Amino acid sequence: MTTYIEIEGIEPTELKKIAGDPAASAALNSNYQDAEACRRVLLGIQEAQEAVRGVSTSEAITIALAFGRDDLLPMSHRDFRSARRRIDNRQRRLVDVAARAKWATQYESPACNG
Repeated sequence: MTTYIEIEGIEPTELKKIAGDPAASAALNSNYQDAEACRRVLLGIQEAQEAVRGVSTSEAITIALAFGRDDLLPMSHRDFRSARRRIDNRQRRLVDVAARAKWATQYESPACNG
């Protein structure tokens, strides 16, 4: 069974209270640039392809994996295994919680659509 996290209209500081997993929710609620980008995408304020501009390689990987956008992975980390190895534990938690969240404009890359 998939658990979705509702975040529409919820302030970032409230995410810890409702998401069920405080450690995972704290990753989305943090002030790191990749977490802020994920919140903007989840709320429909920004597109994922805009969110990866100007961020570090590991932050771009985190955003790409969180939204199933393999087309946004940096050229040096195009396969899942190398991308997953590049990010740290906080970023892995962020990917997991963002991937479970409901978001305004869901998009999956052509590779995910079969």
